[in-house]
Amino acid sequence: MMRRTAAAGHPGGMASIYEPSAVREAVYGRAAEQEIVGDLLRRARRGTGGVVLVDGGQGSGKSLFLRASVDSAAEQGFSLAAAAADQVGRAIAFFALRAALREPFPEPDDGCAPEREIERSIASIRACLERRAAAAPVLVCLDDLHWASPATLAALRTLPGDLDDRPIAWLLARSSAQPGGAEQLFGLLEKDGAVRVPLGPLGQNAVRAMLADAFGAVPDRALTELARGAAGDPALVAGLIGGLREEEGVRIIGGRAALTSSRLPRRVHDLARRRLGDLGREARHLLVTAAVLGPAFRLADAAELLGRTPAALLPAVEETMDAAITTAAEDAFTFRHELLRRALGELTPRPARTALHLQYGENLLANGRSAEGAADHLLAAARPADRAALAGLDEAAVRVRASAPRVAADLAVRALELTPPGDPDALPRAVAAAESLAAAGRLEQAHRIARDQLARPLPPEAEDRLRCTLSSLLCALGRPEEAAGEARTVLTRPLLAADLRDQALTAHLQALTGLRDERTGTAAEAVPALPGGHDRHTSRPSSLSPGIAASSGIAAPSATAALLARAVVHCDAGRVGEGLEALREAVRHEPGSSCDARQAQPLLVLAAALIDLRRLDEAGKLLCAADVPALRNLPAGAALSLLRGRVHLAAGRLADAAAEAGAARAAAESLGAYGYAATAHCVLSVIELRRGDIAAAARHLSARPAAGPQFADIYARAESLMAEAQLAEALDGADAALGHLRRLRVDLHVRPGLLLGDPTAAAWLARTALAAGDAALAEVTADAARRLADACPDQPALTAAAAHSRGVAHRDAACLAQATAQHAGVWDAASAAEDLGVLHGDQGDQDQAIHRLKEALDGYRQAGAGRDQARVRRRLRELGIRHRHWTAAPGKPISGWNSLTHTEQAIAELVAQGLNNKQVAGRMYISPHTVAHHLRQAFRKLGIASRVELTRIAIERT
Repeated sequence: MMRRTAAAGHPGGMASIYEPSAVREAVYGRAAEQEIVGDLLRRARRGTGGVVLVDGGQGSGKSLFLRASVDSAAEQGFSLAAAAADQVGRAIAFFALRAALREPFPEPDDGCAPEREIERSIASIRACLERRAAAAPVLVCLDDLHWASPATLAALRTLPGDLDDRPIAWLLARSSAQPGGAEQLFGLLEKDGAVRVPLGPLGQNAVRAMLADAFGAVPDRALTELARGAAGDPALVAGLIGGLREEEGVRIIGGRAALTSSRLPRRVHDLARRRLGDLGREARHLLVTAAVLGPAFRLADAAELLGRTPAALLPAVEETMDAAITTAAEDAFTFRHELLRRALGELTPRPARTALHLQYGENLLANGRSAEGAADHLLAAARPADRAALAGLDEAAVRVRASAPRVAADLAVRALELTPPGDPDALPRAVAAAESLAAAGRLEQAHRIARDQLARPLPPEAEDRLRCTLSSLLCALGRPEEAAGEARTVLTRPLLAADLRDQALTAHLQALTGLRDERTGTAAEAVPALPGGHDRHTSRPSSLSPGIAASSGIAAPSATAALLARAVVHCDAGRVGEGLEALREAVRHEPGSSCDARQAQPLLVLAAALIDLRRLDEAGKLLCAADVPALRNLPAGAALSLLRGRVHLAAGRLADAAAEAGAARAAAESLGAYGYAATAHCVLSVIELRRGDIAAAARHLSARPAAGPQFADIYARAESLMAEAQLAEALDGADAALGHLRRLRVDLHVRPGLLLGDPTAAAWLARTALAAGDAALAEVTADAARRLADACPDQPALTAAAAHSRGVAHRDAACLAQATAQHAGVWDAASAAEDLGVLHGDQGDQDQAIHRLKEALDGYRQAGAGRDQARVRRRLRELGIRHRHWTAAPGKPISGWNSLTHTEQAIAELVAQGLNNKQVAGRMYISPHTVAHHLRQAFRKLGIASRVELTRIAIERT
């Protein structure tokens, strides 16, 4: 492709299509090809002939490339002989050469044989070229030789070889889509040493350069993607650019060239018409019909729409392939250029296009083909109050809900939007839209529709379906008590439809599981674990949404939810082995990830339980198995990121843990899944506590959109339970922490499994209880941890947790040494080592105290736990050991915020929160004197003299 620049005059004669103009066009993306022509011209200037053959299809920029080559030759002083053959001139012998040379040929000799006459003309052409070459190097440039006469082809077969010792350069071009004599000529010349140059599609870099030069700014993504549809076809790219400029379809926004309209320019439509004009009537009809079907089409589908047989369309499709508009793939034909396909489709009048979309969508459904593919066409065909089109949307939505809930939601919502308010189908479509949106994880939109409909009197079945949907939504929104209430309302109905009963049971069980309600076990036991557990024979069928109930041999969602509920009850009661078995049975029933957001995810729940037990490798494999594309747009996708974050946290990789938990929070909030977002905030709070950023930990907990127990907590049970208490302990001491855990004293007697999830949770609770003077709670905690370990002696994490908590509660050095050795996580082992070091110090064994505290410091350093490192360094200082904990990076600034050490920055941030030196010292595990020293250093580096100024700077940095 080319850009216009100033042009020089051309010495020598030229045909009119190559006359010099006031501007010339610079080539884009043809550097290698230009170099080949450049080498041809250099050889001619040195006195040696040569031939370059150019192959290019329609729109390849072939003629522009030749024109640029002619301009280059003119600037170098070549004598030019340039022209193009055409269909009319094909009947005239030597037409292209006559036009190029612009010299009279000898008069024909009537008495001469035709063969002799051709020889005379070729000799005359040879003589003409020899005369010119004696005065200056010559460029013979002939385009479109696929239209050349046989006489012209014969001359070109002999002349380049005869004149190869003269300074004559031959640049010959033809269309690669047109077989014939020119193709044979090119093959023979190539054997003689000619260089062939195929003009392929432009690269994307060249296209982006064209866009940037045309609009004076880097193109944005939408403009780049639109141009990508030209597939590098120079004519299409040039037409698109020219059309957008003419119609002001691009504006500079934020320094980038941005589209202002989704409409294709008229120039692109005109180009599509011209390419259609070169085809026969049958091929034209095939293309405009196939363009509606999509980028790829099956010949059988196009034939059905056209009322023909595939065999009858074969000549037409071959014609489109010869014209380089379509190409054959394995089982379909595809358009080479999406931009051209779109333009061809838009040439069809809208009513006809709508009818084609509807017919094709209905055909796909009737033939049992892709319902997702049908959905796109039915959506394109749908019009307000069009009963046939809307019925097609209804049917497609039902068929794709199980496999593609997001597509089903789009269909159902569109059908509802196009249904008039008083239409009898409005209510069934509202119910279907709410159910489909809930299944697709579009929670707030589903919640709005369900609430709007439930605000008015409804038939019982419609009301029940909406309440079931609302119950599952409320679970994900972090409102499990309301969710349980909605589900119970439905379950009280007599003769409930089978699928409705299953939905209500599933939602009810999930709500109770999230609440850890004492009724959870009873409700779960009422649902047999085997498929088809509830009585379908006495249930009436559903008229609103047929075909959704589970068929025989397939586990109903309620059976899976019951197994998960039993697993949680077993684990809470300390029967971890039974809980794992229930989870494995649920996975056997549902071995993959469900793409329905209303259903539980056994793979993820089992992975969470294995992370609780620090069986990280096994959990990681389950997370890989659960990671399917359909999950990523559901609340369960947030749970997947959350669990990956917990794996990193358990392994001491705090940065990776924060990244995954942050992704989980963002995904949950974007979906409106506030229960999952709240759980993610709890995990992030624990991570920030370990890092030592108490302010960030507090921000996460205060930002929780939903507090209290909920279903999402089963993915991070320890963090959800302990985060608030651990933050309170960091901020206000042990007494404040226990205020958040008042129920544990009673609950741990019957639910020791509350300690699951973090092998150091029991030790932390025992340590905090002792600090608050509550030895009884410390003993209860250690006993609960022991009972967990005794019930599952094959789980090392539970054994280590029991030893750790007993060591803290009973001040038992042997137990703490056992925990230090058995903890799998580097942070967990460091925690036990610190407790052991403290105990040795209290017992007067300074050497062992220092040894264990150094061991703890090393572990915390590996885990990136800054707050814990600071605390251990303080303990070591008290024992006479000093560890420097700041470094000066090479090239570090000597003033400004970045000149502050990490310790100085941390102190500044705490001061900005309003803490005095003593409070900062308590948080940092250093003395108030040391705080004052670091503050003086910070004041000096920042050039300030007050805490007020320091607070302003710290807040601005935040």
